[in-house]
Amino acid sequence: SYSDRRTGKNQKTANHSPVRTREARAGQAGRGRIQMRSARDITTAIVQVGLVPLFKEHGYRKTGCHFARRHGTVGHYLNIQLSQWNQGANGHFFVNAGVMFDDFKRLRGTEPPALPKYGDCDFMVRLDAIDSTFPRWVDIDDSTNVEEKAAWLHEHIEKSFVVPLDAVSSTQAFAKTGWVNAIPWDFPAVFQYLLGEIEESRRLVGVQAERFADRGCTFEALAESLHLRFKPA
Repeated sequence: SYSDRRTGKNQKTANHSPVRTREARAGQAGRGRIQMRSARDITTAIVQVGLVPLFKEHGYRKTGCHFARRHGTVGHYLNIQLSQWNQGANGHFFVNAGVMFDDFKRLRGTEPPALPKYGDCDFMVRLDAIDSTFPRWVDIDDSTNVEEKAAWLHEHIEKSFVVPLDAVSSTQAFAKTGWVNAIPWDFPAVFQYLLGEIEESRRLVGVQAERFADRGCTFEALAESLHLRFKPA
């Protein structure tokens, strides 16, 4: 196990071997340091140490670096996304945070899945959009201390994502997170409509239509694309 490697419980064979291999020497290079072949390996280790126990405790299901759970009439989702520009052990990853709403799906005439995937989320942002202390991306390289990075990531995600969403089991409850306007377009207008705030929803559609009027956007076309039906003003 990872803890065994830290404490040296599995070093018996290496310690008694007449010739110490490069891997055995590297295994004792430093506490919390693991020799990895790629940024993917480093990221996977960070997720395994820092996030898997956290999400398991809160009832999420894991698929690779994706975590999802159903909570009432909403689904909560988080994933770790590797940068396509990573090279060797050098690179970075992003943290994507999402929420799926049954009400949004039914407004569009579809049934929501039991658990959300990335494309099912009606609300999707990078974690820094809801946690101003979190970076846009997380840098990693062959000097990354897996345990320290895992503990840091665990703390941020628990505080800024998991705990707030523990109290969100409905569309209405999502308002308490303060995240509604983390997405500037589309989402706030639909959200207000579903809350019954029809005039506010109408206002937001109007603001968005005006903002993108130079691209041919009109109030009527935007409202139709969002499945919002307003009475004539």
